[in-house]
Amino acid sequence: IDENHAIDLAAPRGEASPARGYVVELQARADGIWGRVDWTETGRALVADRAYLGISPAVIHDGAKRILAIARASLTNRPNFRGLTSLHMETSMTPAVAKALGLADDATEDQILGAIGTLKQPQTALQSHLGQIGLALGVTEATPEAILAAAQARTTAQPAEITALQSELADVSTRLKALQDTTARDRATAFVDGAISEGRVGVKPMRERYIAMHMADAQGTEELIGAMPTVTAELPSGEIALQAADSGDLVTRARAYQAKQKAAGIDLGWTAAVTAVSEGKQ
Repeated sequence: IDENHAIDLAAPRGEASPARGYVVELQARADGIWGRVDWTETGRALVADRAYLGISPAVIHDGAKRILAIARASLTNRPNFRGLTSLHMETSMTPAVAKALGLADDATEDQILGAIGTLKQPQTALQSHLGQIGLALGVTEATPEAILAAAQARTTAQPAEITALQSELADVSTRLKALQDTTARDRATAFVDGAISEGRVGVKPMRERYIAMHMADAQGTEELIGAMPTVTAELPSGEIALQAADSGDLVTRARAYQAKQKAAGIDLGWTAAVTAVSEGKQ
């Protein structure tokens, strides 16, 4: 509640438009819409001083002049509607109001206002929360009935939305896992094949197992294969060394291994094997 519609007239020009009160509750009665007001100190003083005749509402309407909502109201001496109840109408309801509030019949206005203020605090907080809930649910009319209906509709639609989201999330997870597996296999294959080309002993016969091990534990598998010796042997005549390859005839491989064993001072009988092969014996 402002003065003389200052929010609509003065505020657009950058002039002051202070609130003089806040409507914290509305009731639709037989003779019109009534509001319970939480007055500011200035607003309470203006009403007590009878500075204004009444309260004039600012309404929202469509092109057909159908009223859709009450935006706010103003203290004014020229209400824009006829038949509005005057602020200064004498009433005999004070004793009844005092009794309803648990006060004595001769309770003062300040005592009544204080009791009403105590009662309206939780109502004000609840109304504020209801407005926020209604906004979150997309409800323009934040009545308890409208909010309940919107919440029930949202609850009904929610499982389908969650199911769709879960399905999409599962699909993304599956694709991510497949991409990670492909990347891990490519890295493992490159490392194991590299070890084979280096002549690491025992890697080639177990190539697929080492690839699988590398995918599960890359660091541990690389350390394991890195500790394996490479098979390289210098032939006495300076021939090319054999590096755990399948190429070459049996005599060449036998001579290579023989040369390596002799270089190490260990003779495992390769000489007889080489001689038998060179003579065409099997």
